[in-house]
Amino acid sequence: MNTFAVRSALAAAAALAIFAAPGVAAAAPNLHGDPNTPGTQVQVESEPGDSNSYTCGAVGIAGAGVGSNSSGGAGQVNGAYFGPGPVQGGCVGSDGSVYFPTGNAE
Repeated sequence: MNTFAVRSALAAAAALAIFAAPGVAAAAPNLHGDPNTPGTQVQVESEPGDSNSYTCGAVGIAGAGVGSNSSGGAGQVNGAYFGPGPVQGGCVGSDGSVYFPTGNAE
């Protein structure tokens, strides 16, 4: 292998280790709908025991929105959702952590 290939392999392994580290997914926020609330919408919610708040954006075939939650709670991802469907989110935690959760607009 040449030097470029070795460096590329090391960089890819380091990036994988960051995203696949044990325990990282356990504290990730969840994106989900709330069928008890009229209209299609998305909420961001912290895992039990997670004291971080999160600011998230969510994009999907059903629409897009941005929102946040309070520390350890749930919050609305406000936007225009035209019907139920999958969404992909990007969230930044109050501790600087970054997550890319998936969920559903309901």
